[in-house]
Amino acid sequence: MRLLKQSSTAQPLLFLMIDSTAHIAGKTGLSPTVTLSKNGGSFASPSGSVTEIANGWYKVAGNATDTGTLGPLVLHATGTGADPVDVEFEVVAFDPQDSVR
Repeated sequence: MRLLKQSSTAQPLLFLMIDSTAHIAGKTGLSPTVTLSKNGGSFASPSGSVTEIANGWYKVAGNATDTGTLGPLVLHATGTGADPVDVEFEVVAFDPQDSVR
């Protein structure tokens, strides 16, 4: 599980789409349908845009609305010819990227 700072735009939500035929390789060229659930709420479309990175990896752009609620943030993605994917993030009040000395 990846930690995300509340209301931050710094980190995208990354997810891997796997080809539904062999269930091994990443599936490219998709326009995935993505929904998010914030802290157990109903699933809804993200505010950040969804784009392909490469090799079956995709991202939802960092968006303060998407990370505005503390607690679990669950991403659900589907795409034609790909297995559905679910990823859980945890939205926290502190910045997990800060170094502590």
